[in-house]
Amino acid sequence: MASGTGSPCGACKFLRRKCASDCVFAPYFSSEQGAVRFAAIHKVFGASNASKLLLHVPQADRCEAAVAIAYEAQARLRDPVYGCVGHIFALQQQVATLQLQLMLIKAQIAQRLVTSQPSGSQCSSKMWVTHAEPGELQDLAFRMAGSL
Repeated sequence: MASGTGSPCGACKFLRRKCASDCVFAPYFSSEQGAVRFAAIHKVFGASNASKLLLHVPQADRCEAAVAIAYEAQARLRDPVYGCVGHIFALQQQVATLQLQLMLIKAQIAQRLVTSQPSGSQCSSKMWVTHAEPGELQDLAFRMAGSL
């Protein structure tokens, strides 16, 4: 049971059934908020399938599995086709865009460092090239921009 008072866990409360002492859902769906979280899981996967999923996961990993199932169920309700994969893809696109922007900024900084080097400077030009190599960075940044 979810608590010592004998109240059912959130899943059993949602399913309107008595919560058994060996209920697979009780540790992961509290009596207070568990019914709301379990509703999405029930709608997407069904109680029987969710139970089977949890039972096939080692006991030590079930908490994380319950969280993942709940997250995927919520994502499937928002996007029935892609679920959380759509969100992951959007984040990957955002990372790629930010990496491209970072590369372009680094290339601009490197170019400015090279062009602002005083001609009579005591520094060798090799030092600048090993730190910057602006042509190579710019070429790479422009190739990446073309592939996005």
